[in-house]
Amino acid sequence: MFVAASALAMLAAVGVADAAGLDRVARVTSGLEPTWLLACLAGELVGYVGYVLALRNVARLDGGPRLPFKLAARTVVAGFGVHGSAHAAGGFAVDYWALRRFGLGRDQAIARVAGLGLLEYAVLAPAALAAALALLAGSDEHVQLSMTVPWLLVVPGFAVALWVSVPRRWRRLSAFARRGRGRPREALAHAVAGLGTLRSLCLRPLHHAPALFGVAFFWLGDITCLWAALKTYSVEVSAPALVLAYATGYVASRRSLPAGGAGVVEVLMTFALVWVGVPLAPALVGVLVYRLFNFWLPIVPALAALPTVRDFRLGLHERQAPPVRRPPSPAPRPSSTAD
Repeated sequence: MFVAASALAMLAAVGVADAAGLDRVARVTSGLEPTWLLACLAGELVGYVGYVLALRNVARLDGGPRLPFKLAARTVVAGFGVHGSAHAAGGFAVDYWALRRFGLGRDQAIARVAGLGLLEYAVLAPAALAAALALLAGSDEHVQLSMTVPWLLVVPGFAVALWVSVPRRWRRLSAFARRGRGRPREALAHAVAGLGTLRSLCLRPLHHAPALFGVAFFWLGDITCLWAALKTYSVEVSAPALVLAYATGYVASRRSLPAGGAGVVEVLMTFALVWVGVPLAPALVGVLVYRLFNFWLPIVPALAALPTVRDFRLGLHERQAPPVRRPPSPAPRPSSTAD
């Protein structure tokens, strides 16, 4: 799948570059300001540290295991890097294996992983809503209404999530989903369990501040990386427009998408920037620089984390393997004595 991810990303970049005009793209790339690349790297490092803090805190929910910082960092690096890109479930699969390896049951691990994924959007969606409201109240005529108005659905979306996450209700929905078979019911069960985890995190914000602030720093670092990547080619964009384009381009996190969103993020993020007023050619080259730090460079440290991931999986398979049943040895026959 990693080879497929590389091919998808390349095809997407070539396709958008052709639409923008290869001559325009060449002119934009000639104006590279390399000092902004350091800001891209710093933003991604901040985001990684934030996600490590969030993962450790979510793992400790309701008396769960305390993941060592170094091991949690390896888990996050592997999830953002080559293994998360190559696995169909994305980087969340690595989180699941780590939590199982440290003693959580299957349902507990799934609930925490799903809760962490929902927490990402519980933090990003209000920021996108605030950006949409700021743009609607302003006079920026370059931003299309189709970029701002859909984010108003965040309010009823949060109301539904709050209603579903009431303990007696989410347990009933979870039991209903588990009574049947098939991927839709399984996805519903995981989502409902994740809402229960998210509610537990939000009801004790001081106790779970590392998770809440960790995810906030994760998004802040990644958005900073995109901003610096655009500044590398002297692209100016307002903070509300940047946040809105980023949130629209990341309708699914790169940790939740198979192949790390290769090909999908490049196209969606580029056109989201175009819809808030950035010309196509600068938007494309800025997104490609952003993806260099966001997707490709993490592959290098992720290779070092692969042995840890293999240990997680091997340990999990050993725990799940049924005991080997050996046939009972035949009882010794009594020796006959001659008369």
